[in-house]
Amino acid sequence: MHHYRRQTRRVGSTRNPEAINPSTLPNCKCQWKSVEEEQEARQAAVEAQLNVLRALFPGLLEKFARIGDPRRPGSIRHKHTVLLVFGILLFLFQFNSRREANRELTRPGIMEVLRAVFPEIERAPHLDTLARFLERIKPEELEDILGATVRKLLRSKKLQALLVSKCYVVAIDGTQKLASTIPFVPQLLHRRGKDGQEDYFVYVLEAALVGPQGVTIPLLAEFCENQVNEDDGADNEDSQEKQKQDCELKAFRRLAGRLKELLNKQRLMIVADGLYPNGPVMSICRANNWDFMIVLPAKCLPSVWAEAEGIHQLEPKQSLANRWGNRQQYFWWANDIDYEWRDAEGHYHRQSVNVVVCHETWQEKGETRRTTWAWVSCASFNGKNVLNRCNKAARHRWGIEENFLTEKRCGYNYEHAFSYNWNGLKGWHALMRLAHLINTLTLLSVALWETVQTLGKRGTLSFLRETIGGRWLDISRLTMLRDRPAQLRLVI
Repeated sequence: MHHYRRQTRRVGSTRNPEAINPSTLPNCKCQWKSVEEEQEARQAAVEAQLNVLRALFPGLLEKFARIGDPRRPGSIRHKHTVLLVFGILLFLFQFNSRREANRELTRPGIMEVLRAVFPEIERAPHLDTLARFLERIKPEELEDILGATVRKLLRSKKLQALLVSKCYVVAIDGTQKLASTIPFVPQLLHRRGKDGQEDYFVYVLEAALVGPQGVTIPLLAEFCENQVNEDDGADNEDSQEKQKQDCELKAFRRLAGRLKELLNKQRLMIVADGLYPNGPVMSICRANNWDFMIVLPAKCLPSVWAEAEGIHQLEPKQSLANRWGNRQQYFWWANDIDYEWRDAEGHYHRQSVNVVVCHETWQEKGETRRTTWAWVSCASFNGKNVLNRCNKAARHRWGIEENFLTEKRCGYNYEHAFSYNWNGLKGWHALMRLAHLINTLTLLSVALWETVQTLGKRGTLSFLRETIGGRWLDISRLTMLRDRPAQLRLVI
């Protein structure tokens, strides 16, 4: 495993010199000299993928089985656990729609491969059956399975390499899932567009584990949703109050409660963007005993900025110069700054915060580029911890942004609803994130890492999909996998 670490650290990006993700793929011809070589490579790659599935699926099936089945017993043709597995397979193989998945997943070749390793899959269900099932169950039951799966990985120390300063770094950010001109469910958020018409949209607050290697692990999702007002006829102040929209900061309160319940025994560091440096958010983090590193924009918390700059003038030695990849960094920090804020009820609160600023300079295309970063933190800074907290933790908040781009543009169809029922929409979203977790672990597996370095992440997933869908595989070798213990070995 150490060989892989040394090999990958040489190919980082300018944003993250320590990333294990290849910045560029080799520009070379096909490496196989014969059909037999290609077939063996495809067989080994699929066996590596199935090994990851075999390591994760027993736990997932056990959790799926705990979800109550609301269907009439006499009408059930497929167990709901099998339905949910095929929902994951839709996203695992990155099909664009339920229609495409119905056509492709029911092909005899794919079913033969699945049955060879998972004999409990007798036949493929129609995914419209899964869609109706998701509309009738509580989506929270399905959403929490993702968090429980990640918690199990943490307890088994599979993700211990993601620790920074003895904390797991959790990035928080929100993104729009889809937009519509039609209010197909009452829970949708709305805003008035430039043309004066009302636009409707789905907005999701996500939490993900991020690490200094550039790894991002999906963790939790909290939908921003307006409460359905059953008293439609009331035209008074109480009715208007009920119609106030949900927002990202309100969703953060709910997400924080779920995160605390899920990982109450883990030390966490919250990293978030410039929407979050405010008293309520920082108070929630402190109440949960979470560390935090939150982006501090130039015009945010002016009293904190003024005191930080004053301390910097008085304590110029609280600074550090550092070379990070091709960038020259200059850090300065100010500790124990009093920050006073007022809550919604008008009560004043005070807490001590700490600020760090990083000025960066680098050469790009013959020009000198400069940028400045700033964060507010609950922990004080010094010359021994500032690099870890900034470069290995706070800077990797961007990992969740890249995660969104992957899910939106690289095969997961994040912005596709898959259902216009609110429960169904949230259920498909949870299955998509579970599949993304499985694919992430698959691409980080030791057995597949050389393929990932050659083909890239998306190329490797396409390679696996076309191999399973083609006639490349020796089914007898796949059948023998049942008798082998499934081990999850990662390059991180």
